[in-house]
Parts: sequence; structure tokens; C-alpha cells
Amino acid sequence: MVHPYQGHYAYDATVIGKWDSTAIGVYYCGYINSTDGLLYPHYIGKGTGEEGMRGRLLSHLREEYWPDVVHFGLCFCDTAAEADAFEVREIKRCQPKYNKQHI
Repeated sequence: MVHPYQGHYAYDATVIGKWDSTAIGVYYCGYINSTDGLLYPHYIGKGTGEEGMRGRLLSHLREEYWPDVVHFGLCFCDTAAEADAFEVREIKRCQPKYNKQHI
């Protein structure tokens, strides 16, 4: 089961470090639009390994992948297979600029 969206959170190590390191799911990295308050994703990824979403997000932060990303949100999934399928659907739906190579 893909659980409802949770967010928006500040994209920083302090906030991300508090998450359950084993949580499986899909995360959205982007910015909040001041007009409608929605998160506009620049990158959509998944965390399904040993460190889950927390590990993936912390890895992105360490490498400073996206200078224009300031917030993130997430959807928890019950299984890695659900996260894999949901990530593909969300990338196709949102077409974030840093995922273009995956479409």
C-alpha cells in the first residue's frame, strides 16, 4: 500500500536525520510554490535498501546534488516493489527536471 503524502519538510540533515532509517517509500525533493503552497518536485526518488529513504536523502545532501532544492515530502510504501512502481508513475506524472534521464 502506498500511504498518503507527508510533507513539506525542510531539506536539511537535521530534519532528515530524525526519520526512521528503514522506512521504504518515495520522496520528492523540490521547492514550495509561494502562490499555491504546493511542493514542486525537481527530483523524485525511492528508498528501498537497508537505510531506506533517510539514507538516500542524506546521501543526496552530502553530495549537494541540487542547489535549488529546499524542501522535501514523502510517501511511505509497504514493500520495495510498491515503491519501485510508484516512483516510475510519479516521475512520469510530475516530470521533474533532475529525473529527465529516467523518462
